[in-house]
Amino acid sequence: MIDMKFSAFILTTVLVLATAAAASTDREIIVSVDAVPLAWGDSRVAAKLQRYLSRDGNLSVSLAGEDDSGRPAFPADRYNIDSLMNWGREVGGRYLMLVDVTAERLERRKSFHVPLVFHKYQTVGIIEGEFRLLDLTRGRVLTAEPFQMERNGPRIFQGTMDDDINDPDLHLTASRKVVFFDELETGLCRRLAEKVGHLVGRR
Repeated sequence: MIDMKFSAFILTTVLVLATAAAASTDREIIVSVDAVPLAWGDSRVAAKLQRYLSRDGNLSVSLAGEDDSGRPAFPADRYNIDSLMNWGREVGGRYLMLVDVTAERLERRKSFHVPLVFHKYQTVGIIEGEFRLLDLTRGRVLTAEPFQMERNGPRIFQGTMDDDINDPDLHLTASRKVVFFDELETGLCRRLAEKVGHLVGRR
């Protein structure tokens, strides 16, 4: 009788552990970010995405390229869906999130104008690219869409006679630029993490 109870206990434990492992794999998302080089510092989009996605207790998050020892090489063609699907299945994740940042830049714009009175100029930070989410187990692309986010920087008002878009008051110092774009990337990553939460939360 004791042996039967012990065997039943072992079997139950194994089933629970197997179910937990399957659930963990079922909710694993692998994140791959390809960002343009920046003159003022390194992009932190990948690290920020990992942090915000990890706040969802139901998701296990890893970064492609972070610890690829023993893993197959990530596909050279980020737009070859078959290669991405095969890579993801071999690695063992459920979802693959691809973020391609194609531009991170500053623009100066004339945002307001009253003829013969004054102009308003503003420095604007822009980050844009494409976001894709693949369901590896079902072999489906859940979403593929462009993104663009802007953040307002310094602004000035000038009389009509001045009209100087290169006014030094619109300039961001190197240290301010690092903080400025860090906040811009943070806003983008929050938005993308929320979108992923909605997409995988329904599955």
